[in-house]
Amino acid sequence: MKKEYRIGEICALYRIGPDSLRYYERKGLVHPQRRENGYRVYTLDDIWRLNIIKDLRKLNFSVDQIKRYLEARSIESTIELMKEELALIEREIMPLVALRDRLSERIRVLRDFSSEKIPDQVVLQEIPPRSVLFLEDTLSTDQEVDLAFRTLQGQDDDALFLFANNDMGAVVPEEGLRRGVYTQYQKAFFLVDPREFPRAGVIPGGTYATLIYRGSYRRSPECFERILAFLGERGLEVGGSALEIYRLDIHGTSREEEFITEIQIPVRSGGGASKEKRPELDEPERVMPDKA
Repeated sequence: MKKEYRIGEICALYRIGPDSLRYYERKGLVHPQRRENGYRVYTLDDIWRLNIIKDLRKLNFSVDQIKRYLEARSIESTIELMKEELALIEREIMPLVALRDRLSERIRVLRDFSSEKIPDQVVLQEIPPRSVLFLEDTLSTDQEVDLAFRTLQGQDDDALFLFANNDMGAVVPEEGLRRGVYTQYQKAFFLVDPREFPRAGVIPGGTYATLIYRGSYRRSPECFERILAFLGERGLEVGGSALEIYRLDIHGTSREEEFITEIQIPVRSGGGASKEKRPELDEPERVMPDKA
């Protein structure tokens, strides 16, 4: 076995460039000798060092960390180094696990929507409080809503997704409901996990009249009218702004007939101004700017 290796041989053996070897030399990680002609040669003492350097670089340890380890190796220092790497791996795994769980849930929801018949009828539901990120703006077209979603997503690109997201939508103000204007929105929103967004706003819980329909958004005005008629027949009143949630939209299918939209309108018992009014959606603390 050879006892000395030239820089080209070391580069081929470790699949690294000459610049990396010179950098390791400058940082004191390897100590090549020089022949009379000025060429560097690496000895077997450099080989074990390069073995460690290569493996620790694969584990994303810095050059300074590697140097400290090379200068004071022991069982304890090796264990500590491994524990540091395990802690780093755990930190890196957590977002991936959260992403995996999020995608699995979205697959489940999409499968449910594709395999089950959409009821397309008004029902009353008790819905708990939900964490939400709002972007307040005046929106009236699909393109404006899509742009608002992207602006909202830009607040945390790593955690917020548009692809296959069935928890995003737009707010129809209560005034619009009373005037019969159902396609003028005042906010775009993402429903979010409060553990990921502890400073998010909150949509109040309570009784909501809900309707899920399949197909083009051109159906929305008719569906709003059906909900309002349902409330009138039962002596109930609109209790705040409505949520139009896009359970499946253009980000998940190009076929309008596959779009799935859920409308949720908060309700209260009839009786006019004497009844307690539900808090408005814009009362919780916002984490978003008022304008994009």
